[in-house]
Amino acid sequence: MSKPLLRIQNLSIRFGSEGDPLRAVDDVSFEVQRGETVILVGESGSGKSITALSAMRLLPHAARVINGSIWLEGIDILALPENRMRTIRGRRLGMIFQDPQSSLNPVISIGKQIEEVLRRHRGLRGRELTDRVLELLTAVEIPEPERRYAEFPHQFSGGMKQRVMIAIAIAAEPDLLIADEPTTALDVTVQAQVLELLRKQQRKTAMGILFITHDLGVAYQMADKLVVMKDGAIVEQGSRDAFYKAPQHDYSKALFNALPSREKRIREGRDRNNVKHLGTALDIRGLKVYYPIRRGILKRVVGHVKAVDGVNLTVAKGTTVAIVGESGSGKTSLGKGILRLLPSSGGHVMFRDLNLAKLSNAEMRACRSDLQVVFQDPYSSMNPRMMVSDIICEGMTAQGIGANRKEREDNVDELLRQVGLEPAHKHRYPHEFSGGQRQRICIARALAVSPDVIVCDEPTSALDVSVQAQILGLLSDLQDRLGLTYLFITHNLSVVAYIAHYVAVMYQGKIVEQGLTDEILDSPQHPYTQKLLSAIPQVKN
Repeated sequence: MSKPLLRIQNLSIRFGSEGDPLRAVDDVSFEVQRGETVILVGESGSGKSITALSAMRLLPHAARVINGSIWLEGIDILALPENRMRTIRGRRLGMIFQDPQSSLNPVISIGKQIEEVLRRHRGLRGRELTDRVLELLTAVEIPEPERRYAEFPHQFSGGMKQRVMIAIAIAAEPDLLIADEPTTALDVTVQAQVLELLRKQQRKTAMGILFITHDLGVAYQMADKLVVMKDGAIVEQGSRDAFYKAPQHDYSKALFNALPSREKRIREGRDRNNVKHLGTALDIRGLKVYYPIRRGILKRVVGHVKAVDGVNLTVAKGTTVAIVGESGSGKTSLGKGILRLLPSSGGHVMFRDLNLAKLSNAEMRACRSDLQVVFQDPYSSMNPRMMVSDIICEGMTAQGIGANRKEREDNVDELLRQVGLEPAHKHRYPHEFSGGQRQRICIARALAVSPDVIVCDEPTSALDVSVQAQILGLLSDLQDRLGLTYLFITHNLSVVAYIAHYVAVMYQGKIVEQGLTDEILDSPQHPYTQKLLSAIPQVKN
């Protein structure tokens, strides 16, 4: 067999002081061949990204390689001086980082950022340089590349920014591409396009790919070989077909069992077909949310972006209605428009014979205890300077719930137990918790005022698969126990299949299809719904 493109042998990395080191990577060994895709699978904290960054020699200052070696076709990466390493990064090793927003320079145009790689590693100048940049933008399917060449990162959507990152990473046609969760925040259709783009580039240049993900569906689509990591160590590795047919390690099996699906829902006895009709929680008719477009020195309104354009939707009590669609379809604007977190431009939202769209601010505040929201990013939705007890008590105090501080503190203890945390956790701050624990705190905060309806805006999109399973199970259990109604905003149709009674599909501000979840997923009628379903990565075992 030929010499591997990348060989990592017995790699161990520690963080912190000599006396009390944190073991980040522990005796890791694997290889990547030319033209091969190796998937590093595991949850946050498993050591995937640190392993990949070590191959690029981009480890944080606090990290130390204490053992092992990294070879790139006979070159000892760890022994290279930094000036030599800079010639390898970009030219032989390319990397797509997880967050394109923080990886792109906000004050340099997209074209100039791609030019930098080509000028340094390919020596291109003048018209040849410009033509190559336009060719790369076209290859990653950026529309109107001549116009967008001079635009800046803030003028691109998340999916477009990720495509630009891919263009930068493949510009010099590297031998090995390291892709660190490149599709985590993307819609399923954009994700499918990005994955196909990587495969196309691999076929063209026989590039090796080290692909990091915690999504087993994406892993199945891309992998030749899988390496499963847990707590810094490799617990299993092998061919894709062998792994998906019969995973060997208990942790690998647990990852499969945590995947949300209709089958998992049925296994757990969560019936979503026999819906009990207990009345209507929300009746939405003709709701519009328009954003004004202002131009000129006087910022006159010259038009509107119709984020929500005449939506009709009925939400039954005690059910979960999933709102699905891609970024920009109007899902979040719909949720905020219902809750009056954004002003509506027309239509009405009926709740207990009240038209929320017509209430005064004072009247709306009185309804806030019945209508709550759980946001996508739990950390940014909490005050980092407040302890958990104060965060949860804040709503109770504002709504006059609880006779005194002691009673509210007792409620906090009970709420923390309900969401699977300890009462002692109330004396900590948000930064002391994991992402999944922070989302549990946000759910406890929403429950604190005894709401009837909770709008969940992508509450699990940034979570690992096992943490996601815990949060989805928690939401379902709370619904069964407390009779809650959820409006669940997501672009993940696997989550929809697990948690939702009904689904409404949004496209360009309108609901194009709605009905019982199983009916929509089994027999989609609208072409857009069919497109969404066809883009979902399938796991076959």
